[in-house]
Amino acid sequence: MFSVIKSGMDTAMKDLAVISNNISNANSTGFRKSTVSFSEFFNGKTSEGIDSALAGQGANSEKARLSDAQGALVEVGGALDAAIVGNGYFLIQGLNQEGYSVTRNGAFSVDDDGFLKSVNGSFLLGAVAVENEFVGVGEDPTTFQRIQIPFDQTDQPLTDISIGANGNISASFGADTDVAIATIPLSIFSNPNGFKQLGGGAYSPTQDSGRMFLGSPNSAGFGSLETGYVEGSNVDITSEMTNMIRAQQQFSGAAKILQTNSDMIEKMTR
Repeated sequence: MFSVIKSGMDTAMKDLAVISNNISNANSTGFRKSTVSFSEFFNGKTSEGIDSALAGQGANSEKARLSDAQGALVEVGGALDAAIVGNGYFLIQGLNQEGYSVTRNGAFSVDDDGFLKSVNGSFLLGAVAVENEFVGVGEDPTTFQRIQIPFDQTDQPLTDISIGANGNISASFGADTDVAIATIPLSIFSNPNGFKQLGGGAYSPTQDSGRMFLGSPNSAGFGSLETGYVEGSNVDITSEMTNMIRAQQQFSGAAKILQTNSDMIEKMTR
């Protein structure tokens, strides 16, 4: 009896932890909410092959899963702000990171050296243009480079920069207009629930996340980019608050049953 009650309290606590994290990130750009599913512990059958009369052996919580729901688009007006509408993740790389991480937070900025960076300071990766011509994204992520605006290659000031719906980044330097810089690729994974959360809206692919597919924005199967917008969190505060009340009631109910069970045992052993 004690183990059944404890399992109910444990699952309620895990549910509250996930819901609390969702609510605290309701205003975080590109945040994907998590959900937890629960199941009954398998009770088995008697030796005669007849289902046991017991209702179960308690509750079990599964691994938290990321929601793929599209977050609302928030207009911020920046030339380097880009929201993904549909499937896909940006590829980013930390200063000393080997490999890459992924994110849907498209609030990018330019540092003093001209590199495009995400809000957590990671470099945006992409297919760099060659001889002022955009190149294809390809299928090998190791060919991607950190995207940099070539400030030091011209004496003219940067007068304009834009990101197209297809991910092509173009810049203007004085009289030189539409200089091809790079193409931002998007990545899709077979199982995004296998990501490891890194914080700041970034995730690290793992073996559980499955195969990765690469493509240009607006191509078949991949989302498009909406410049001047960022994707907000996909958390619904009303729904999360309702879920929190339910989880609190579950924990409170299990705690009362535990107290009642303890009192009964105490009276029986006097």
